[in-house]
Amino acid sequence: MADNSVPATGLKTKENIRAYIHVFHGKDIDRYRKDFLAGLEPDESPYGFHLADNCAFSTEFSRDYDGGLKIIQRALVRVFGFDVFHAFFNRDRVRSADVVWTMTEGEAFAVAALMALGIVPRRPILGNIVWLANNWKANSRFRRTVYTYLSRYISVMTVHSASCLPIVEAAFPRMRSQLFYFGVNTAVFPVSSPVIEKHEGPIIIFAAGNDPTRDWETLLAAFGNDPRFRLVMICWWLSDDRASRYDNLTLIRSPAMADFLQCYREADVVAVPMVANMYSGITVALEAVALGKPVLATFTGGLPTYFGPDEILYVPEGDPEAMRKALCDTTPESRAAQAARAQERFVERDFSTEGMVAQYVAVTRQILGPNSEFR
Repeated sequence: MADNSVPATGLKTKENIRAYIHVFHGKDIDRYRKDFLAGLEPDESPYGFHLADNCAFSTEFSRDYDGGLKIIQRALVRVFGFDVFHAFFNRDRVRSADVVWTMTEGEAFAVAALMALGIVPRRPILGNIVWLANNWKANSRFRRTVYTYLSRYISVMTVHSASCLPIVEAAFPRMRSQLFYFGVNTAVFPVSSPVIEKHEGPIIIFAAGNDPTRDWETLLAAFGNDPRFRLVMICWWLSDDRASRYDNLTLIRSPAMADFLQCYREADVVAVPMVANMYSGITVALEAVALGKPVLATFTGGLPTYFGPDEILYVPEGDPEAMRKALCDTTPESRAAQAARAQERFVERDFSTEGMVAQYVAVTRQILGPNSEFR
């Protein structure tokens, strides 16, 4: 059952609603905050969920298990596609919560498994599907059966891309599904008016991303070794050998947030090249738009959910000539105007972490309302 609205009704309570945020192993909250203070992460907490503390919520985050039994943990992930061991380690946090929030589907299904096994009492789960819709048919029949069974323990499954919604509805027809807009931290990526960039020398193109959907082949074919352009890329998996073939490419491996911001500030345009997919490209585009930078992107992934063709310079998949021509046909003035239109949409829809967390807060209050099965 799909529901695309975010209810505004609230739940009056004398005590804060206890929200447990179960994120994947590797995002331990204590280490994450240290990395944030060191300038290595964009938010004080994963995805900015701590902001719910300002809305009469009390947030608790998952902790990583760093003991033995790693072989068992990895084996379970290979079998089920989610980390039930990590969820089991955090079972007491689930027990003490009023609601469980997750950002990725594996964590929602892992907590649901604990509830199905009777290890923890049932709590409402607000999950989110990022990758599963994109490769649903590629999963084994066993996995699809497990996911379908566990979906009965999930109160709401959200998506960040409208392209994913029909897949989720068809796969889990009895589960409530809903579009939630993703958001970025506007304290780190402040909304800044676009500036008409005029300078001598090549057009500076910044592109970042480690997701396998990034289409670096098309980007490099479009702009590599062309003196009219200078490429700056952040990616850990593009090989040194591949990068060395281009004399106008600067490749950055492990940047701090300050490096990201400098790359955005110096760029004339931010590129998000992608192969066909349903979910990708949202984060970099939102960061760029917040900072007032024009975006050149493949017309695929999650971006069309957020911005239209008059706000993003869209190009077809796998077409370097079209990508090059689209950028060459622009001027500094037209790029700034495009960036301004995108930024208007950003502000209007509130594509910030505050806006994203507000959606979780509103739906949770509805679920825990007077007629809730969990009261």
